[in-house]
Amino acid sequence: MDKRTLSRISTFADTGILSSLAEKAAGGRELLFLKKPEKTMVLLSVKEPVKRSEFYLGEMLAVHCIVELAGVRGASVLAGDDFSKAVSAAVLDAAHSGGFAEFALIEQELLHLEETLQSEKAKQAAAVKETQVRFHVLEDREAGDREK
Repeated sequence: MDKRTLSRISTFADTGILSSLAEKAAGGRELLFLKKPEKTMVLLSVKEPVKRSEFYLGEMLAVHCIVELAGVRGASVLAGDDFSKAVSAAVLDAAHSGGFAEFALIEQELLHLEETLQSEKAKQAAAVKETQVRFHVLEDREAGDREK
């Protein structure tokens, strides 16, 4: 599993499920907080599609946390203000980075959780798609008859 996948799962998973998986991944090791979870603001930027220039969308509330588990650092930055979820995500990051045996044991659970999250996302997208409005443009002439 790569970091991007782990990050996506951490972002969208339920706090309780993520906490349970993080506890298993820690394997009873001592958890040291290098930076306790705290609220922060993150500046969101996107690329404008025509000129490809950067556009600042606004600020977003996030929680940032850095932990150390058996000498391995783990970090997380998650949207919102869920401190418990941020700690769990940081623990999972440390367990992943450290290659802990416990992480290997829960990796299948994480992948199954990702499939569940993708299925839920697809259901939501299907529900929203039903409300999509389609516009039709009426023209006086057919395309071949237009004057240039």
